[in-house]
Amino acid sequence: LMQIKLEESVQQMTVALYANGFTMQSISGGKTTNRAWSPFSLVEKCQVKTLQHSAYWAVFKLTVFRAGGHDLCLYFACTGGNAYKERDQWVEKIGYLVSKVTQSLYPTSDLRVQPLPGNEATRTRILARFLLHGSAMDTCQLVYAELHAYSGGESKMTLYRDAWFDRELSTVALSESTTVSTRSGVYCNVFGIDHHRFCARNADEKDLWLRAVSNVKVKLMFEAPDPTIEEIWIFRQSVQERVALIGNAKDPESKALLLEVTNKPPR
Repeated sequence: LMQIKLEESVQQMTVALYANGFTMQSISGGKTTNRAWSPFSLVEKCQVKTLQHSAYWAVFKLTVFRAGGHDLCLYFACTGGNAYKERDQWVEKIGYLVSKVTQSLYPTSDLRVQPLPGNEATRTRILARFLLHGSAMDTCQLVYAELHAYSGGESKMTLYRDAWFDRELSTVALSESTTVSTRSGVYCNVFGIDHHRFCARNADEKDLWLRAVSNVKVKLMFEAPDPTIEEIWIFRQSVQERVALIGNAKDPESKALLLEVTNKPPR
């Protein structure tokens, strides 16, 4: 593959794909770069119009979203008469490998919309399931996220350590000015709520979270009155119908394909 560093250089590289990452090395030798696949990745086809003989170049881009906005962007190009076909193969394979890594980090669980009996904190729940939450230094944290209905002109997504609500980690506030975002490409399960970045298990679940959060935001934008118990039930039914359409995926248990990072106490 050709690696393109915009406004810098074009270099021919040997790129090897593995189950948990990839390696790059210049064909002229030198240091090998090793990178693990990140669930917070966007794989997309793109055009680089400044290239000479661009008809024989098929470019794709791998973006790794990082906390703080310092994203990693890698551009690659296939060349020659079969460039576009080869690019499609690379893009498809990278998307597949990233998806397998992502799914390996999730425990088996169902999407839930009903509150837990006897747990008042879940009374206004609309949607709950595990998500990956982007952290610093190319790391992420598995959290149990619970989206609540709006009340008093605001809403929230509460993040817990697990589905048993043993410990609340943080709360993501939602308001009429909240920015809800995502990116489209051949592969991307990432969505954003203000400066928070989340990764869903798959594209269907990403779309479900985006729709649910966006609907809450619209209600807040138009200053809708607090929902009644009956209206919250309708909200849940709408989400449950969508869950039934996409299926409640139960992937077989598999070993996580990324290393676990533990926070050690200072000495």
